Amino acid sequence: MRQRISGAIIVLSLLPWQPVVAEPLQFAFLQMGQLMLKDEQTSIQVDGETLDGKYDDLPLFTGGVQRVLGGDRFRYGYEGGALISWQNDRVSYSGVVDGGTTINIKVDNELLVFGTLLGAYGDVRLGQHARVYLSGGPMLLVASLKQDKPDTLPQPLSSTVVINGDERDTSFGYGAYGSAGLIFTLTNNAEFGVVVREQAVEIDFNDAIADFPYEGTQYMLSLGYRM
Repeated sequence: MRQRISGAIIVLSLLPWQPVVAEPLQFAFLQMGQLMLKDEQTSIQVDGETLDGKYDDLPLFTGGVQRVLGGDRFRYGYEGGALISWQNDRVSYSGVVDGGTTINIKVDNELLVFGTLLGAYGDVRLGQHARVYLSGGPMLLVASLKQDKPDTLPQPLSSTVVINGDERDTSFGYGAYGSAGLIFTLTNNAEFGVVVREQAVEIDFNDAIADFPYEGTQYMLSLGYRM
């Protein structure tokens, strides 16, 4: 009997099978919200005079995947994704020159930003239906900025005019980000939550009429799916 059992064990050990290993857990997400610029002030030079303006906040969308590599209640892994952001509006610049004369100029502003992000990920499970996560890492952006070019001062000086022109600049940007999110699991593995992301990114538009700072805080709603 012992010989039969030993023979069966040897035969089974030679069969081409492997133990079942659980696949890493993965979350797909789509986040949408606004980028609140840290420095929304801007200025342009017109005939030696400085005119000041203010940018609006930018809408944005981010999509990607978070992959859990290990852990139970405290888990770790990585995330990666892509983002798109834009601003198409008219920025008003104004200044007081010549001892009190007011100058007002409106400049059409078109910004389009594509980017990628890749960072470390960690979360804490809050029961079966919620998690809190932190993530962070590098970002790489490419942006195109088009602004109307104010060639001359408006006449009369106190009037508000729209200056026509065409000045476009394309540039790469790089930096880092850090995110925090609270995510709830709904029915059928669907997810919903809120995410805050702080980013420090430098984009240099050398040929643009005015600088465009892209640093700030993103406030987003997140829709996801547990895969």
